This record gives sequence, C-alpha cells and structure tokens, in this order.
Amino acid sequence: MEQRSKGYIFVVTAGVLWATIGLFANSLLNLGLTPEQVAFLRLFLGFLILFIYSCVKMPNALKINRKGLMYCILVGIISQAGFNICYFNAIDSIGVSASAVLLYTSPLFLAMLSMAIFKERLNKSKVMSLCICFCGSILAVTGGSLDLGQLSTQGIMLGIMSAITYACMSIISKGALKECEGITLLIYGFLIGSILMIPLANPIQIISYANNIGTVFTILGLGIIPAAGAYIFYLNGISTGIDLSIAGILASAELIVSVIIGWTLLGENFSIVKAIGVLFMVVSAIISIKKPNNKFEEDNDNISSGNKIKLHTAN
Repeated sequence: MEQRSKGYIFVVTAGVLWATIGLFANSLLNLGLTPEQVAFLRLFLGFLILFIYSCVKMPNALKINRKGLMYCILVGIISQAGFNICYFNAIDSIGVSASAVLLYTSPLFLAMLSMAIFKERLNKSKVMSLCICFCGSILAVTGGSLDLGQLSTQGIMLGIMSAITYACMSIISKGALKECEGITLLIYGFLIGSILMIPLANPIQIISYANNIGTVFTILGLGIIPAAGAYIFYLNGISTGIDLSIAGILASAELIVSVIIGWTLLGENFSIVKAIGVLFMVVSAIISIKKPNNKFEEDNDNISSGNKIKLHTAN
C-alpha cells in the first residue's frame, strides 16, 4: 500500500476511534460514575498505555527539558484536565451528539485566539469556513427550533468550554513542539491531567466497580480505544508525511461517527435539520484546506489549520 494512502487510513481510523469516547462515557455515566471519574480514567489509562507504547517504540520520547515540562503542565491543566471535565459533563448534560457538535466549533475559538495572541489574519476561505461552521453548529444543536428553553444552558456552556480548552492545545503546542515531541507532550499532559483530577475523581471509589467484569472492560476500552489507540493511529498516520490540513479533514470523521452513535446506539434525538447542520460543519472543514494565496497566509495556516488537537506530530 502506498505510504500516503496508509497515512490517510490511519488518520480516518483515529477519527473513528475518537468518536467512541461518547459511547464509553455514556455507558460509565449510566453505571453511576461521575463525569470527573470518567475523565480521570481516560487520562490515567491513556497515560499508562502511551507510556508503555513509547517505552517499546520510541524510548527517547520520554526525555524532556524544563521548558518542555512547563508546557506539559499547561497542557495537563487546560487541555487535558480542563477539556475532559467540560466534555464529559457536557455529555452527561446534553448528550453525545450535541457535545460532539459543540466541540467541533473549536476552529472558531482557535481563530480568535490566534488573532489575539499571534496577530494572525484570516484569509477569505477561513472566514467562509468559520461562518459555515457557526451556522452548522447552531442547526445541529438546536435542530432549527427557536424554543431554546428545552436546551440545557449549563450543558451548552460546558460544550463551548470544551471547545475553547480544546483549541488552547493548538496555541500551547505552537511553542511546546519546539521543545519536545508531540507524543511527549501527550504522555506528560495525560499524566499531569490525571494527577490534577485525583481530588475530584476519588479514585478509591472507582475500585468498587471492579467487581463487575463488564464495567472493567468498558473502563479498559475507554483507555485503549478513544484515548491511547486513537492517538497512536493519528501519530503513525501523520508520520507518513500527509498534509496536516488534510489530516484534519480526515479526522473530522469523529464528528460524523459521534453523531451517528448518538442517534443510533444511544437513541438521541434525530432530525433532518440537525443532519444538515453536521453536513455544514464537515463542508466548513473541507473549505478550510483551500490553499492560501500568499506565503504569509500559508504560514498562518500551518499554525491554525487542521483538526484534532493540532499537534503537528500528534483532538
């Protein structure tokens, strides 16, 4: 198989694996675990598996300098602990489909943060992409209904906060990846995030769920599939040299699969208008990969284009 085609398959696979996060989270939440406990399990198990993977495949990735560690602490606080708390609480409040849609508004916040911090300018294709993404997210979350009273304001705010903390990973990684590899940032970020979650998650209480083999497999699945497994596929996919912006579009399979899982397996509300909204968001991602017209815009695109945690070596 051609190396680039293999990379495309790996990235799509990563997107599909990321999409299962809502399925595992919903199962564990229904069993009585809190969103904070689910977040802790994803981070801690993800760390363990990525650590073992690195020891076998790339032991040098575990080396880190002081400046790189500071970036990892930022990632652990904002984009791991913060993101996972917001996202799992959003799933608990408004469901998998709506949470996934709100998460994928992160390019809107990434664009605003990039303009504020890095003084980036938006090209026409990006403006069009962001406008379509915004309209699509409104349709996908509301179903076109103006009766917003039926929506959980807290859940929507949590979904938006998950998108903001998700976008912050791109901002932090711009400097962090000059100091360490993408997988290094992930490993230490997961570790620091899981440590920060301990006071909220009460891990000792989680042990009481170990007497149910089904629950144990669900917990292990959360750590293996949408945590470590997805990142391993994504890392291997982009290591083949595929364009990062195209990788971002392929990883958008996560949104589509997440919504399908919510509508089919979890029985969440479906409507044609919501489906159109999701389609709009996919189209906005495709528009965003339009080649820039000049070198300045191309440099900006290298920072802010793409999807899924925007690690140039590693959502």
